[in-house]
Amino acid sequence: MNPPHRHRPHSAAGFTLIEILVALLILGIMSALGYGTYRAARMSAERTEESLKRSREIEFGMRMLVQDIAQTVPRPVRDILGQTRLPALQGTGGIGTLTPLPSSTSTSGSTSSSGMSFATQSFNSGANFGGSTSASLAPIMDLTRAGWSNTAGQQRGTMQRVSYALVIDVLKRSYQVNLDTVQGNKPVVQDLLTGIKAIQLRYLDENQAWQSQWPPSNIAAPANLWSRPAAVELIIEFKDWGRVRRLIEVAG
Repeated sequence: MNPPHRHRPHSAAGFTLIEILVALLILGIMSALGYGTYRAARMSAERTEESLKRSREIEFGMRMLVQDIAQTVPRPVRDILGQTRLPALQGTGGIGTLTPLPSSTSTSGSTSSSGMSFATQSFNSGANFGGSTSASLAPIMDLTRAGWSNTAGQQRGTMQRVSYALVIDVLKRSYQVNLDTVQGNKPVVQDLLTGIKAIQLRYLDENQAWQSQWPPSNIAAPANLWSRPAAVELIIEFKDWGRVRRLIEVAG
């Protein structure tokens, strides 16, 4: 009699617990590596975008400053009472304290002191920077400039009275639609540059001598009302970007 047929057991299907744990471990390691790479790339992209944004801000602000100074015209303005005429350009030596530069990296052709402090000198100005906290600030520069574009076709001239002041660490630009100061007119105030540590200004007179303020004391009234420097040296030290220097030739 033949013995009964025996069925051989089939091999167990699926993965063992150890195989699953190993697979999960490998997946976790790969995920961690991938996230680290993604996070580093994301942070690098954000830093690059912030740097580009900051670069565009500084480039625009410096271009505005250069245009204003270069297009200065000999046109005095009247104060808010209409009794006193203010010079076409009046400016201080700056504000703040520039960080001293190593002797090996001093700016070529510049004789200004790298660690000098600048306190804004007060002068009669019709400037207003808006708000009760900053309206009384003494500007570091007032000027009348030409070439004010009028794309909207407004009823106004092409000359513009511009003032600059440093409020905390923000360089503000202020102007009014009327060239001469008028009571009741609110100024247009723009935050031009941020993160500023110090600003230095110097003015080159007709004798090729640098002056720390304008008009200089050697130009008597009334000629000082129309006087303009031949060039202006502008140094702005930013908290994050260091120094930016421009030598601006005044047109005419």
